[in-house]
Amino acid sequence: MKRVVQILKYLVPLVIAFFIGRVIYQNWQEVRNAAWSFRPLELSASFLLTGWWFILRPRVWAYVLDHFGYKLTFNQAFQVVRKGELSRYVPGTIWQYLSRIYLASLYGVPAHATIATTLVETVILFLAALVPALWFLSETLPFLNRYHQVMLWIIPVGACVAIHPRALNFWAKRLSARLNQEYEPLKIHWQAIVGIWVFLLLSWVLFGASVALFVRGVLDTPWGMVPRLASDYALAWVVGMVSMIAPAGMGIRDGMLGLLVGQRIGIGTAMTVAIGVRLWLTLAELIWTFGGLWLMGRREADG
Repeated sequence: MKRVVQILKYLVPLVIAFFIGRVIYQNWQEVRNAAWSFRPLELSASFLLTGWWFILRPRVWAYVLDHFGYKLTFNQAFQVVRKGELSRYVPGTIWQYLSRIYLASLYGVPAHATIATTLVETVILFLAALVPALWFLSETLPFLNRYHQVMLWIIPVGACVAIHPRALNFWAKRLSARLNQEYEPLKIHWQAIVGIWVFLLLSWVLFGASVALFVRGVLDTPWGMVPRLASDYALAWVVGMVSMIAPAGMGIRDGMLGLLVGQRIGIGTAMTVAIGVRLWLTLAELIWTFGGLWLMGRREADG
């Protein structure tokens, strides 16, 4: 069974990439005639907004870690999180966690504390994504229209229940067993977790806006489409996260984003835009990561 899963991790992204390429090829005339544009202002704003996501998320992890009695400076947390995140592009869902465990250990953080705090961060990040992801769900799935408003109220309540320390302890224990690491119960108050959820919800709003601004920067789309584009990306991210097959949701997230955006523009153009979003965010991540590491290295050298 494990062999089959490993094969799927390589095969699924390739199949989806073929599907995306085929859709673009079959609709090439539509793609050529799309209202492509180049708006430096929107692209600059998009890049700057990604900085909130890539720079401040390490601070969230450091804040959670502080509740376990382990203090890291922002520079140290940045190096652990950003270097560890790069390994998620390697096939296999476990590498980014193992990388963070190793990098954190260099600063004296034991593996069980890294596992627990990473679990808290990941679960809250996922639950925060659900709000923008489902905001326009009734338009994507019209049969859910009558339940949509109820769902938008239930999600925050359900998130508060899901991030309760008792629930998180259950998953932390299972993850520790899978990684053959010592288990330590979470030592963070529920109120602090809710505060992190609100912060990450704001982060999702800004990150979604950065994606929408990129689309506006390369394609002539109305401003009224910005909230929907941001929601589409959040939903595509959730689907890619749940699949846990492709590295960094590669292929799955892009295909889903193309299908969602394709409901409002041509499917070929939408798939092309989805690939552009993937390349743009990867470039932004590399610039913020290596730029931050370079600046920190310069400061240490000057100090």
